[in-house]
Amino acid sequence: MTDRPSQQNKIRLFQQKVLIIKLQYVGDTLGVIPVVANLKRHAPGLTVEVLIHQECAQLIAHHPYINKVWVYDREQAKESFFSAITYHLPLIMKLRRENYDIVIALTQGDRAFFLSLASGAPRRLTYNTNTLSARMMNAFAVEQTGRRHFIEVDVDILNYFGIENRNIQLMIPIPGGVRTKIKGWLTPGTGSEGIMVAIHPGARKKMKQWKPDRYAQIAYRLHEQYGASVILLGGSGEEQLLAEIENKMGFAPVLKSCNLSLIDMATVFSECRLFIGNDSGPGHIAAAVGCPTLSLFGPSYPVIYRPYIATGEVIFKNLDCCGCRQEEHLCIRPENTCMDLIEVDEVWLKVKMMLSKTGGIHWP
Repeated sequence: MTDRPSQQNKIRLFQQKVLIIKLQYVGDTLGVIPVVANLKRHAPGLTVEVLIHQECAQLIAHHPYINKVWVYDREQAKESFFSAITYHLPLIMKLRRENYDIVIALTQGDRAFFLSLASGAPRRLTYNTNTLSARMMNAFAVEQTGRRHFIEVDVDILNYFGIENRNIQLMIPIPGGVRTKIKGWLTPGTGSEGIMVAIHPGARKKMKQWKPDRYAQIAYRLHEQYGASVILLGGSGEEQLLAEIENKMGFAPVLKSCNLSLIDMATVFSECRLFIGNDSGPGHIAAAVGCPTLSLFGPSYPVIYRPYIATGEVIFKNLDCCGCRQEEHLCIRPENTCMDLIEVDEVWLKVKMMLSKTGGIHWP
């Protein structure tokens, strides 16, 4: 029997032990934060634990509303059929010993639904869905229809509990020791104006990347016209991308790295006046620590995927082919892609406007 939203659900919440499962990429994982925060505000005595991918755990490990973070090693889980069995069996046994009252699967997929069922929780909640694997769930929340931001969709799960007055705000707690370490890295190279701007030019798909020489031009203008210190950050395998930008911008960044942990990256962004990047996870991390973001979008919709922050800006051409599979060999305009249409001058105009708002800086 499936369960539907009711007044009774709100009453039962106060004494429940809840596990939230979110097995997705970094940006998507941050949608857990407002769900947990609103649950705890509604029911302060609630015990809330989270199961997320291993690499994302450090971003929420110190959140005051999360009682425990379970890490999911997707590499080991997917390595082979044998490793999948040897990995999942001990995990399932541990989850069952926790005696959860409710498991909430924010990820709609076979793996999350299977772990929900295997946990032994009497109530297994997800969104209304007609997939076959959803039969492993027995409680369903109603989400609003239409093209909406993924964080707002995640928060729709609260409809099941009748929680209506929601505060959708991201927050990544940063340990004091980490902040001290990062300040030590950044302070010696900070310019006289004290302006630091982080540039993250990478993205999971190449079709979502702006050209490196254009990022270099923005970095050069920041340095020449504002005396800004520029930080270049990338992900694994993006060393050459950063090297190309550094070479073309003509000066050394205060920090350049493709090896920062996510919590170190978050701390760096928290010290910056502005973040500039493509549609990628680091933009969401910057937003979650309060750093204004300028995000360049091409083949995906910013209304769904933009960093969730009021001081964020987006440049987006909204072509008819938006929403494509983001594969180079399938692009219908390879000579002038949606990202190529974004000009340096329009990005620079946004940069100047944003810096004038965040620091009282006059435009050169």
